Amino acid sequence: MLQTETYVIDNVQTPGLVHAANLTKESAKMTEDLLKHNNENYHIFFTMEDHMGVLKSQHERNGRYMRDAMIVVDPVVQDLEDDFVFNKCLGKEEHFRNFERYFLGQITKNGYQALIQKYMVGDSDIAKEMHYHIYMGYMHGLIHIGLAFEFQQPLLLAEGLALSAVHHDWWYTEYLSAAEAAAAEAKEPALPLASIIDLEREDPKISTASSYEYHSQTRKHSGRWAMDKEMARDGILPKAKDEMVRLAARWRVDPDDLERTTAELVNVAAYITAGAQRPPYECAFDFWLLHVLTASIGHVSFLKEPSLTKQQKARLLEYSGRVFMMTYAGMGCPQLRLDYLCQHRSKRPNQGWPEVFARACLHEDDGHMSKMIRSTRLCEELSAPYDHLPEFRVKQHMFLIAGIAMIDSGTKQPMTWSKHWDFIRGAGYEDAWKRFPKRDY
Repeated sequence: MLQTETYVIDNVQTPGLVHAANLTKESAKMTEDLLKHNNENYHIFFTMEDHMGVLKSQHERNGRYMRDAMIVVDPVVQDLEDDFVFNKCLGKEEHFRNFERYFLGQITKNGYQALIQKYMVGDSDIAKEMHYHIYMGYMHGLIHIGLAFEFQQPLLLAEGLALSAVHHDWWYTEYLSAAEAAAAEAKEPALPLASIIDLEREDPKISTASSYEYHSQTRKHSGRWAMDKEMARDGILPKAKDEMVRLAARWRVDPDDLERTTAELVNVAAYITAGAQRPPYECAFDFWLLHVLTASIGHVSFLKEPSLTKQQKARLLEYSGRVFMMTYAGMGCPQLRLDYLCQHRSKRPNQGWPEVFARACLHEDDGHMSKMIRSTRLCEELSAPYDHLPEFRVKQHMFLIAGIAMIDSGTKQPMTWSKHWDFIRGAGYEDAWKRFPKRDY
């Protein structure tokens, strides 16, 4: 990673794994300045996603609903080196800035390699606990950390670990620890992740454990969207934990097969994100499932990271695959219709990736559309050597169609404040689709 305590973005040195063709020094400098402003002024739970192009206007528009940054309490930052204090502060939102400052200080003092061993992938109790935490908050910590490695940004790594530390979705600990223990017993043979996803849909308990209610909760008087009931905590685990753990244990990664398995994970993420369609409706994309796709590409950077052992990379892949399974179940295990996706008719003539990227740059949401499209393009590259394998369900001819369908699904009003209108929530449920238009072909 770069030797810096702030953001340093360069169109040559830190271009990322996949990007538009017209990166410039000016846009890199603007990105750098906006990332600094975002970090210094806004709270992590409502900070902006990454944008490609038209940077300043997108940043200012999204800044209208951001929460102010919290204060740093220097004695707490110092005391986080004490494991007792560290554990006491876990899961508490008010300590985000303290965790961030602490992690950044540890990077400066000992290097990012030592930090991730101590607080993410190592064998200590705290590392094991933090490994669970990077999946809490619907994988946003994992997304942050993956981007930090991709763009070589230590401050982004500190942010991602701090974001992970203050989430408190403890049910992920219960699920992931049980799945890992069952996998170690290896009572049933390992399976490709795509096959396991298909088995989830076929399982009567898993496929019915969630419900549309989790995606349509609102406050009684204001009508605002709410999340009082949570799909994994209140649906999947109470109703189908044993079935989920049994299937999750069958996703086991060979540490000597990391390159192919990384591509497999990303391809499966595209499979469930792009494939979750429902005839006769126009293509739309699930807000929760797209986070599976945008989280998956971080593993490409983990694969390239020399300070991670093969076993640590394999374990990260296993955990991610199992959380992707949980997310898919939470959407009601929607039928995955790649055939229906591929029947999408482009709304504009002669669209290739450059045109899709250009439209994504101008799309006035908070960056979710751009991230989903960018991840799809990267998945195309990663999947190419394995296109002949059956576990790679999304084939080469499908990726551009998916990217076109994604940007075509964008609306003229993508958001009202922080509420998204482009994306469906709960793609496995007919009621979730009723507000979307039907195909006229």
